[in-house]
Amino acid sequence: MQILTGFTFDGFSAIIFIMMSLRKRRIILAICVLAFLLAVPAILLYTDGYRIDSTFHLYKTGGLYVSSPISGSTIFVNNIEKKQTNILQSGLFLQSLKPGKYAVLIAKDGYWPWLKNLEVKEEMVTEARAMLVPKEPEAKILLRENYSPLEIPDYDEILKTLKEINEKLGIDKKKKSIPEEEIEKNYTRLTTNEKEKIWWNPKENKLWAEWAGGQDSIPYFFCDDKSCNEKTLILDSKYEIRNADFYPKRKDIVIVAVQNGIFAIEIDSRGGRLLQPIYKGKNPIFTTNKNENAIYILEEENILIKIKLE
Repeated sequence: MQILTGFTFDGFSAIIFIMMSLRKRRIILAICVLAFLLAVPAILLYTDGYRIDSTFHLYKTGGLYVSSPISGSTIFVNNIEKKQTNILQSGLFLQSLKPGKYAVLIAKDGYWPWLKNLEVKEEMVTEARAMLVPKEPEAKILLRENYSPLEIPDYDEILKTLKEINEKLGIDKKKKSIPEEEIEKNYTRLTTNEKEKIWWNPKENKLWAEWAGGQDSIPYFFCDDKSCNEKTLILDSKYEIRNADFYPKRKDIVIVAVQNGIFAIEIDSRGGRLLQPIYKGKNPIFTTNKNENAIYILEEENILIKIKLE
């Protein structure tokens, strides 16, 4: 009897144990299902780019991509060093950023620093490429004073171009106005793909940049923080603009000869349009060679100088 009772008690205990275990399992399963259902929206929001800040405010993130044309540059974001560029990695990509302004500094010894306050927007990647101009570029005097183009065939075309620019400018100074067809012919420059264009009127001393590739494919450097424009005024000078052209191997930077210097100026106006000096002299005129990262300068009408920009 005791054996049977003992057996019955053990069997009953086993049943109770199984029932309790089943109940716990169901509770645990229910908790897991509930936790999963609660986590799904958070996971979906996270994968969709949403984050929560310290004040529990929900916001959608954006990204930032900046690059440098010079290897060995240091990239800082909000005064924090983020990267040293090299031959294989010229840029920095930051994602999941809270929308707002970010101070980006790209610097390298021997070059003018590039600093921009760039705005990161929701669901967008803000892109920018630094303009780094040498503080003391390598300059070489090729010809001095009484030269003859017949004796210097290597620079014959360059000298011819520079003389034509100088002579044309002198002629147009005497005119009251300059027809549009003459501006198109003499004071307009195009990139190799003919989608980026700059022009100026030496009577007004205003330098314009224009995108000719259509609104759907307009580059970021024709945009500001609010909109993109196919035509933008990049320089309104009180001094005479003698010449302008695109910076070698760049579509977003223009070189301009104004007053007693030659300067590089960005088309991109976001965070302030930067202007950096290249050369200072006496009424210099310049031209570029599409196959070289250099400019040729005619100084005082009889000195030819070559300046490397890399």
